[in-house]
Amino acid sequence: MYNNLNRIGLTLKSDPMKPHMALAVQRICTFNISLNSQKAFLKFELLHYLPSENSMQLTSFLFLLFFLVVSSIYYLFPSKYRWIWLLLVSYCFYGIGNINSVGLLILVTVTTWYGGNLIAGARHNHRIRNSSAHQKIILAACVLLNIGILVFYKYSNFAIYNLNRILRIGQIPPIQFTFNWIMPIGISFFILQALTYPIDIYRGKINPEKNPLKYALFVSFFPQILSGPIGRAKNMLPQISTNHQFDFDRIKHGMWRMLWGFFQKMVIGDRLSIFIASVFDDPVVFQHGGIINWIAMVFFGLQIYYDFAGYSNIAIGAAQILGYSIPVNFLRPYFSKSVTEFWKRWHISLTSWFRDYLYIPLGGNRVGKIRHAANILIVFLVSGLWHGANWTFIIWGLLNGFYQLIELSLKSVLKPIIGQRSFQLNSFGWKSLRVVMVFFLTDFAWIFFRSNTIHDAFGFIKGLFYFNPQILLDDQLYQYGLTRINMQILLIALVISVTVSWLQRSGSICEKMDRQPFWFRWAVILTGIFAILLLGIYGPNVDTSQFIYTKF
Repeated sequence: MYNNLNRIGLTLKSDPMKPHMALAVQRICTFNISLNSQKAFLKFELLHYLPSENSMQLTSFLFLLFFLVVSSIYYLFPSKYRWIWLLLVSYCFYGIGNINSVGLLILVTVTTWYGGNLIAGARHNHRIRNSSAHQKIILAACVLLNIGILVFYKYSNFAIYNLNRILRIGQIPPIQFTFNWIMPIGISFFILQALTYPIDIYRGKINPEKNPLKYALFVSFFPQILSGPIGRAKNMLPQISTNHQFDFDRIKHGMWRMLWGFFQKMVIGDRLSIFIASVFDDPVVFQHGGIINWIAMVFFGLQIYYDFAGYSNIAIGAAQILGYSIPVNFLRPYFSKSVTEFWKRWHISLTSWFRDYLYIPLGGNRVGKIRHAANILIVFLVSGLWHGANWTFIIWGLLNGFYQLIELSLKSVLKPIIGQRSFQLNSFGWKSLRVVMVFFLTDFAWIFFRSNTIHDAFGFIKGLFYFNPQILLDDQLYQYGLTRINMQILLIALVISVTVSWLQRSGSICEKMDRQPFWFRWAVILTGIFAILLLGIYGPNVDTSQFIYTKF
């Protein structure tokens, strides 16, 4: 029997007062594939199951079994009662390994639903003299309560840590305690999703939902509760009241999307994580990495995309099978020709949330230049903090904010010059150069996002200037977790992914697949399944890593 495999994936930053949380858990099952020059064989091992927050990762065997049972039973219910089944299984799903957090989920659900309905009631209550002010008070209380919950759970230890550093400067005894809880998984996502309800009711965009249980499903819908995509009440609540019918084409497209998500996560994202962890988590390596650092920087930019885009596609596909439409989260972000365009394509459900519920209320671009610049920096600062309680996330957010400010300034300065010289801005060469520049800038910012400390980040950047081109000519490149064959598999998978992304520019891949012969569709599907089983999470020298965004 094989020993339990250790996870090699990305080590994420927690608050500074605690060591990194162990990501290793015993899994339901592990396929071990040994490849040699003579043969390939598959070994299956059943491992003991320990309930944990990782137990229902969307790429786990348990989730696949869970989803198969849930979706099968779902269509046995009369259509008008199916939402009840989804509510029950959504709470069961969240409760596995997170039973202590279910109460918090209920609290967020109750306060946002009740707050939204109070706002609607105040609007139509003619006995209230100043209805507008009354609604504002209710909304403010609702928002502050729920954001307060998020801040308390996520940033308390970070605040204590930094306060103690200040106290030590003044030789004042530091605070001697920290909070030892485990942060509720998905809290950063479902709180933002829930807050869209009272805010949109206040803005008059939606009507109140009278059934609190239907609203509870909106907040807890299991495909998206762990890591989004962040939904909106105005889009999701009407779907819950819809009688969803069995639609073979929709289910088929949902399965294809899930399959593509598994490929992105298991074959590409997890394979990249091995190399990245061996570089970013070892100062001995990255301080003199040179070429290795450049490769790791590019690889992390790719990993975080394939990890999160893979999760999003699995979640969107699962929802689609159940008859629900949830937001698209990524639209080929690394094809962006400007930083502004990148943030319109990257983690769309979050960036659009910040745009609609923070940036625009602050005044957006309808104010003076200084205030407009401040609004941009505030949004990116909050975005950095949203991702984690660490100064590295704050620097990452502000750096991206400064990118946008510099881009806006250059645009106004260069516009008359470009107009006079008649540059061919739409030429392939100019577009390609802009894409490469945006890719480099975002990858450079990812260094802070991935590094465990600011000191590590600057050490990594310093290591970029170490000159060691000989690494490309010998086998040193394969000493960082990925063998030559794994590098080749990675390259082929990336070519396939880029090709698919390029094809998506002219329309849906699912629609293109529908137009292909029956034999071709099944050849693609079976090849994808085979690639995932053989080369993904179960492939040679590859272990699974937790989805990056489940820690946020």
